[in-house]
Amino acid sequence: MFQIHPNARTTPAVRAEIARSTEPSGELAKRYGVSTETIRKWRKRGAEDCRDRSSRPTHLRWRATDEERAIVCHLRRMTGFALDDLTFTLRHFLPHLNRDSIYRILKAEGLGRLPVPSIPRKVTKQFKEYDLGFVHMDIKHLPKLHVIGSGPRKRYLYVAIDRASRMVHLAVKDEETEACATAFLREAAAAFPFKVTHVLTDRGSCFTADGFEAACRKLGIDHRKTKPYTPQTNGMVERFNGRIGQEVLVMCIGTHDALERLLHGYNLAYNARRQRVLNGQSPDQVVQTRLGEKPELANPAYQIPSPCDRTRTKIAAQLTVYSAKDVSHPDN
Repeated sequence: MFQIHPNARTTPAVRAEIARSTEPSGELAKRYGVSTETIRKWRKRGAEDCRDRSSRPTHLRWRATDEERAIVCHLRRMTGFALDDLTFTLRHFLPHLNRDSIYRILKAEGLGRLPVPSIPRKVTKQFKEYDLGFVHMDIKHLPKLHVIGSGPRKRYLYVAIDRASRMVHLAVKDEETEACATAFLREAAAAFPFKVTHVLTDRGSCFTADGFEAACRKLGIDHRKTKPYTPQTNGMVERFNGRIGQEVLVMCIGTHDALERLLHGYNLAYNARRQRVLNGQSPDQVVQTRLGEKPELANPAYQIPSPCDRTRTKIAAQLTVYSAKDVSHPDN
């Protein structure tokens, strides 16, 4: 396909007709709307040469020596400056080189476009796979609820979730202290049907206290703490805390007792809920299957709750949900 200059007023067919015509140049120029010089140019070229020729010069007159070209290329490789920045720098000691000259040097040496530097991606370490007993533990602040005689009061939800089975144990405490954290650790160690071997917590004051460490050693639990400012290490329990806020705390609960019953019922429901990450099984099913394969993982101090207690808890949680549709009420 012919390449025609965008400002050309003639086409190759018109040019060939001009070259073959014997009419005066003035009449042809008037007919095609061009100058007489254009008519004479196409007549001189002939009908066989009607294409636009390149305006690029055959020989470029370089004003830079080999040493100057080497300086330009070396500075480009070392700094990675853009063309304008490179021109501004070189003009201090090579003033005769303008922007176009530097661009031609870079293009001739294959440095017109520098490769994008590869930024090393941060390697995220994968969490090691553990069997039943590796528990993530954290504390979630519950909303303030009014109490008659003492005003608003805030309580704290202690959460423990097993990494392998996603089984959860919840407990509501009045304070975020060493004594409450230690008590919850003992409750969780007795509430799970498997032995708790590891506990992962953040560096909160209640988890780094000497009493909590002593309780871990007494129970034979390896206590591990996350690095500062890395909540993603304990992300499993952090995600569960977010689920509590989305699924439980959005309801209007008036009393601390009602909220505690609701959380206890949610605990039982969550352990019985099938999860995609567990291949469609519930945490209770995973624990039961794993303990059947490895009985040595079972917790000898675990007491199976009676079906009556489970049913009573679920009914109380359902009644709490139904009553939460109304406005909140103060504690009695």
